[in-house]
Amino acid sequence: MKESLSHAILRAKRQGIVPLIADIKPVSPRDGALMGSRDPASVAQSLVAAGACAISVVTEPIHFGGNLETLRAVCAAVQVPVLQKDFFLSADQIDDSHACGAGAVLVILATTPDDLAFELCLRAKERDLEAVVEIHTGEELERAMRLEPTIIGINNRDIRALEKDSGDVGTTEKLAPLVANGIVTISESSLLNEGAIRRALMAGIDSVLVGTAILQAPDPVGFVRRIVEKG
Repeated sequence: MKESLSHAILRAKRQGIVPLIADIKPVSPRDGALMGSRDPASVAQSLVAAGACAISVVTEPIHFGGNLETLRAVCAAVQVPVLQKDFFLSADQIDDSHACGAGAVLVILATTPDDLAFELCLRAKERDLEAVVEIHTGEELERAMRLEPTIIGINNRDIRALEKDSGDVGTTEKLAPLVANGIVTISESSLLNEGAIRRALMAGIDSVLVGTAILQAPDPVGFVRRIVEKG
């Protein structure tokens, strides 16, 4: 059985490496196709071998080109926890996440009302999945705390703008210090270079989730290795 996402992040920190979650995202609404003809499962394996402590897979089909088949293939290919990223509309979708082998799911408060967020988190707990509660504002952090999360993801962009806004790592720098002790934190989006990743880590974040910068790098494996080894 795979370890939980929070345990994988904290274990990487104890080992003195940067807890990096590598994001498998077929399409970026801003940057276009990211995967090309590459096999997602093979890419995931290579990034884990380079030091990624976990993988995330975007399964939203309309804007990001994802699907559950990719999630299933990646989960079967790697031994690290896999986070599913999607706009969940029903707690029943968490059953699909579990069936595919995901270890965690993303609950995006910017697009999810409180009652549905509660249902998603509850179903995830019932299926032994971790819910990563994603926030972008201080108000969303207050809402998140009512869900008693083990992990909070700080999205540096407004997901409602589908990655086309001008967000940057300053959002992490503002919100990370406000998260209660004991909750694992992840900085997501706008981490387009090593400098932005360093800024997020300096803000006290526990982990970084990086997709576009890895997938667009001339040497994705080398990019991941450079980041994790500078922990």
